[in-house]
Amino acid sequence: MITVKNLNKSFEGQQVLHDINCQFRPGQNNLIIGLSGSGKTVLLKCLIGLLQPDSGEILYEDRNILTLSANEMKRARQEIGVLFQGSALFDSMNVANNVAFPLRMFGDMADSEIDDRVQFCLNRVGLKDALAKMPSELSGGMQKRVAIARAIALNPKYLFCDEPNSGLDPQTSIRIDQLIDDITKEYNITTIVNTHDMNSVLGIGDHITYLYQGRIEWTGTKDDILQTPCQPLRDFLFSSPILKKFQQ
Repeated sequence: MITVKNLNKSFEGQQVLHDINCQFRPGQNNLIIGLSGSGKTVLLKCLIGLLQPDSGEILYEDRNILTLSANEMKRARQEIGVLFQGSALFDSMNVANNVAFPLRMFGDMADSEIDDRVQFCLNRVGLKDALAKMPSELSGGMQKRVAIARAIALNPKYLFCDEPNSGLDPQTSIRIDQLIDDITKEYNITTIVNTHDMNSVLGIGDHITYLYQGRIEWTGTKDDILQTPCQPLRDFLFSSPILKKFQQ
C-alpha cells in the first residue's frame, strides 16, 4: 500500500500538484489518467523519489520516503520496479545483462543466482530464448517485455509503469496490459500505471485516479468510470475514438 497525504509540488512558482490525497492498493492495477499537463508524470516521479515535493507525505506502508536517509532510500529502491515509457534498455547490453542490471546494482547475489533469476524473469514474460539478443534485434513489444522482466527482477513490492503501451500496436498493447495484470495479481504487487490508453483503463483499471489541473477530480474503477457525473472526466473519456460509441 502506498498512501499520499497533502502532496504539493511547484516549479518556479507555478503549482503543478495541489493537495494530493490518495491510496494505491496492493494486488491491484492503480491507474493514473488525465490530460497532458495535468500532473500525472510529476506525481509518478514524486512517488518514485525522482522529485522532491514541496510538502506532504508519501508512505510506503508506514515509511515516509520523503524523510528517509540516502542509505534507507537505497534499501527502499530494492522494493521498487520501474517500467519506463521507452523501455530504456541499455543498447550496449544483451537481454540477459539488461535484466541482470538491477540485481548487480542493488543485490548481493552470486553470479549463478543472478543467472537463475534472469532466466526465471524472462520465462515469466515469454522470452526464455532471448537472453543473447541485443535490444536492436527485438520488436517494440519484445523490448517492453524485457523491460518488465528487468522491473520485476528484484521481486518488487511496488511496480511503476509510465505509459507502458506507448508506441505499440493495439494487439501488442493488450498483451502488455495482460502481462502487467497477471504479474500484479500473482505477486500481490502495488502497481501504479500512468496511461493515456483507454483500452488499458477499461481492461485493467482496478483503481483509477483522474487528475485535472493538478487536482484529483475523481477516483473509481473501470466498472463505474463510464457512468461518472464528473464532467471534465467525461470530456476526457469521450474525446477518445474508442469510447465515443459509449457516449449517450
